Amino acid sequence: MSTVPRSYESLPIQVARRIAQEIQRKTWLGVLPAERTLTDTLQVSRKTLRKALTQLQREGLIETQRRVGHRIKAGTPRTKRQNASVGLLTLESLEHLPSYTALWIDELRTLLFESGVRLATFSGHSYFMRRPEKALTRLMHQNPQACWVLPHSNERMQRWLFERQVPGIIAGSCFEGLPLPSIDLDYFSVCRHAAGSMLRHGHRRLALLITQSQRAGDIESEAGFVEGVRSSSHAEAESIVAKHDGTVVGASRVLSRLFDRPAPPTALLVSKPHFYLTAFAFLSQRGLRVPGDVSLVSRDSDTFLLYLTPTPAYYLLSPKTYAKRLFALVITLIRGAKIAHPQQRIEPRFIPGPSLGPPRLVA
Repeated sequence: MSTVPRSYESLPIQVARRIAQEIQRKTWLGVLPAERTLTDTLQVSRKTLRKALTQLQREGLIETQRRVGHRIKAGTPRTKRQNASVGLLTLESLEHLPSYTALWIDELRTLLFESGVRLATFSGHSYFMRRPEKALTRLMHQNPQACWVLPHSNERMQRWLFERQVPGIIAGSCFEGLPLPSIDLDYFSVCRHAAGSMLRHGHRRLALLITQSQRAGDIESEAGFVEGVRSSSHAEAESIVAKHDGTVVGASRVLSRLFDRPAPPTALLVSKPHFYLTAFAFLSQRGLRVPGDVSLVSRDSDTFLLYLTPTPAYYLLSPKTYAKRLFALVITLIRGAKIAHPQQRIEPRFIPGPSLGPPRLVA
């Protein structure tokens, strides 16, 4: 299934096109008018104008010289990247993606458009199956791209990309032995830090609720969580990794097993914000208060978390920040330049919230 992205241009790109048209009509020769004159003529702010001029410099149509201004270069502008297209492959169509993912994709699309590059989006379950090779071969043969961006990819997808040397970037973590360019949150550090925060609050029975996806980021999360407890000075501390099938029913079933234990966990780290809601609702149905009876921490962030009471403790990375880092990798790859640091990790900021507190003292 292929979805064609909505075609639009930002205001700076529209202004750049207008200036380029006037140059072709020979409205201006030699040097562009002063910026103040251009802002008055084009009825735009100086900030917008300067972004447009930067775009024209990238295209090779003008060059900025000190004490001269913006000189119009002879010949035609470079158009190498004007028709470039980057493919984005997702499991679900954009409207069904988590809001955080949709936000960074939208920001990435804007950044690429401003650089003259189109983002083409494709989605379908066949590309994410246990044996995706035939579907991937057909897709990429019929829809050649300057490079591909793969969020939430499995090991078979990454191996296919690596072995065929298809230009691609993993929006996530790479599996061991597959050194593809990638960018992701440092989930190992996040979950190790979360375990340490729970321990510092006095918890000794800690659980990680996570999907059994076997995605690289989830594997790193589990390792970081276990390491955070194991390396602490609290020998009596227990780490429990509870995996579910990615459904509400499955997560609730796993939570039931956790809290039916003679000594249930007193603190719970939850991957995926929507499963934080599942855990919160489950605890409420059991008559357990957050954080009075059980502390909750969300590994990830989403805007709806701010509407919960008590406000969750969670880890925050702006979608814009993630998109900018991903954009830099994409542009470097489609230019054919060497990526200095192919596997990049970003440490999000911990936002403490009242959902994390000390355990209830039992008489």
